[in-house]
Amino acid sequence: MKIKFNWEYFIVIFFIIIYAVAALAVSLNRYWQFNAFWYDFGIFDSTIWQLSRFHFPLIIQKAPPTGIIVWGDHFNPSAIFLSPLYWLTSKQEILIATQAIFVCLGAAVAYLTVKKTVKSSVVKIALIVSYLGFVGMQNALFTDVHNIVFAVLPLTLTIWAIFNKKWNLYFIFLLLTIGFQENLALTGAMLGVFLVLSRKNVKIGIISILVCISYFFIVIKFITPYFNHSPYAYQPEPFNNPFELIARFFIPSIKLKTIVLSFLTFGLLPAVSIPTLPLIVEQYFERFVLNSAATRWDLGFHYNSILSPIFFLGSLSVVIKFQNKPIFSKLMKLWGVTTILIVIFLHRFYLHGPLMQSTMPAFYQATKDTEFLYKFTDKIPRGKFLMIQNNLASHFTHEKMMLLDSRYNQIKPDIIVFDTRSGQNANNFYPLEFSQVKKMISALEKDKNYKKILVTNDQFYFEK
Repeated sequence: MKIKFNWEYFIVIFFIIIYAVAALAVSLNRYWQFNAFWYDFGIFDSTIWQLSRFHFPLIIQKAPPTGIIVWGDHFNPSAIFLSPLYWLTSKQEILIATQAIFVCLGAAVAYLTVKKTVKSSVVKIALIVSYLGFVGMQNALFTDVHNIVFAVLPLTLTIWAIFNKKWNLYFIFLLLTIGFQENLALTGAMLGVFLVLSRKNVKIGIISILVCISYFFIVIKFITPYFNHSPYAYQPEPFNNPFELIARFFIPSIKLKTIVLSFLTFGLLPAVSIPTLPLIVEQYFERFVLNSAATRWDLGFHYNSILSPIFFLGSLSVVIKFQNKPIFSKLMKLWGVTTILIVIFLHRFYLHGPLMQSTMPAFYQATKDTEFLYKFTDKIPRGKFLMIQNNLASHFTHEKMMLLDSRYNQIKPDIIVFDTRSGQNANNFYPLEFSQVKKMISALEKDKNYKKILVTNDQFYFEK
């Protein structure tokens, strides 16, 4: 009996595997290069580590020297399900690798969804290429570890459950999704709006809206204030009038550019999916209107990762709606080819997707060139209260630690660590500037409570 070769299946699986290898190579090597910073990696990793030891996840950085339970910052109870990872190993790399695997598993789930609902092989492949090739998703994997990137998998499973009408599983996956960060409850509410507008299940949609909105307000009004002993930390930016609100959505121009490039990655189809637009608008409204941080305006960092399954949902909805109409069936194949070419162009030539670094020998040489940092960090005593630089801190997330702080004499850490080599990334010293670091070192050298221990002329620590 002859076995028919399924080229569609082969291409999709091959692409997901190659993507996973690239994502793992880039994200792990950045960690080994000491380019993974404590925010947000340190908070999330420390949370998972402490949960794996059956401790409440205490974050010193948020309120030194005693700290607060992490749920006073972001409420992420779904992180509990990742804690068994640290029953297997104590190496932080396992969390970095798991994040990349979660994203790729999300793409596999997306393929299972389109395999059942989409006819054209070219269109199926295009949807998966867009899902993973989106530079916003690549940057999320490139820039450390974050709550919402882990939510990509359960959100994609929620979408799979919608198209397979598995409503019990739908609610399980939805709750897992919103449990990775409280503002994802607004995404869940808009997913309920999608169910209502698309008529897929109006009753479930209404329940979703009510559950998610209730969850969101309970968290920000009661749970995080309880743990933080103060109001919810991420209050929206106030605005004076509706015109200012609209202007914030598109000004400065980087915001409009981000929107256009995101839609282009998915061949513009989500723009004509009316039921999905509330989901998309809500994402940009949070980032562009309610928050003034410029880091949220472009395709960098992790803020765009959750858009991949959302734009996938919009594209898939349009494809299903039009693929059976003769006039559109051939156009769908053309759309598929065009979209794949757009993703390749944006990734390779225009936006220079960061996963390309996995093919560059110089990138791996940079890892070898940082071996001296391991020699330095190996000399630093463990099991004591550390105050340490941002880039080094990511390798001490299982310790009682915090970042450099000029108020060291009030906080009283046991060990204070410095790497003062010239030419470093300014973020290495965050939240201080290097001028403040020099003043801090000068003060410590005069402080009789601390002894300076030299490892090299530029690398040293003070021990209490």
